[in-house]
Amino acid sequence: MKNESWVDEAWEGFLTDKWDKRPKNQEIVYYTSKDLYPYLEKYTQSGEGEIRIFHYGHEKRRPVLKRGIIKIPITRSKWALVKRPGSLSFSEPTETGKINSETLTDGMKIILHNSIETRTNPGETSLLAIAKHVGVINDFYDLKDTMAMFTGGRQNALGCELQINGLPIDLSKAQVEIDGGFEGPKTAVIVEMKSSLKQDNFDPNQCLIPWLKWKKLLTDKKVYSMVLLCEIKNRNVEYWAYNLDQENNNSPFEMKITKGKKYILKF
Repeated sequence: MKNESWVDEAWEGFLTDKWDKRPKNQEIVYYTSKDLYPYLEKYTQSGEGEIRIFHYGHEKRRPVLKRGIIKIPITRSKWALVKRPGSLSFSEPTETGKINSETLTDGMKIILHNSIETRTNPGETSLLAIAKHVGVINDFYDLKDTMAMFTGGRQNALGCELQINGLPIDLSKAQVEIDGGFEGPKTAVIVEMKSSLKQDNFDPNQCLIPWLKWKKLLTDKKVYSMVLLCEIKNRNVEYWAYNLDQENNNSPFEMKITKGKKYILKF
C-alpha cells in the first residue's frame, strides 16, 4: 500500500462509533465482521479497502493506541474491545544461561550462515527450533527431561474464559496462533517467538490465551508461558528468554515478567 493513512482513518471512524459512544462504565464492546464493512465502503470503491486492516497489526494503529485498547478474539468473526493491559518491558536480562553450541546440526549451520551472507531473517520457526535444540528451554526452566514439540500453529482456544469486573468473556471459539509448545513428563512450555530484541506495543494476549488453554487441558502438568526474543549479530545468535505469569485475577489481561535470561549462541 502506497499510503496507509486511510487505514487509520477507517479505524478512527469505527472506534469513534463503537468505542467512544459506548455506555458509561461499559468495560467490554463486542463487534462482528458485519460491523466493519460500513467503514470500508468508500475505500473499497477506490480500490484500497480490505477487511484485513481490522485483523492484522491493529495494536500499532494510532486510533487504537491513543485510546489504550486492544481487541480480543471471541470467534473467527467476532471480537471484543477492552482496555489495554500494562505494557511489558523486555529489558536485556542480566543473567546468562548455558547452552551447547556444538550440537548444531549441518542444516542449522547452513541456515545461520546464509542469514549472515544474505542479511535476511531466517524465520521464527527456524530460530525457535535452534533454541530448543541447543538447550535454551531446558536450561531456562531447569528441566532435565527431554521435551517434545506437541503443538503449534493456528488452533481453537477450547474453553478459555476470562472475567473483567465480573463480566465473563467466553474465548472458547477464539482462534489463537502458537509458535511452539513443548512437553515433558511433568512440564509444558508454550513459546511466543519474536525475531527482534526490540518489542513495541507487545500484545500479551499472544501469550495469555494459549497459556490458559493448555493450563486447562494439561491439568497434571506445570505449564509455563515463555517469550523468546532473538537477533543474529555478526556470528552470534542472541536469545532473550522471559517467563510470563498472570499479574492477578482482578486484572485478567495483565501479565508480568517473573524471570529473564540471555543466551549467546556462537556459530
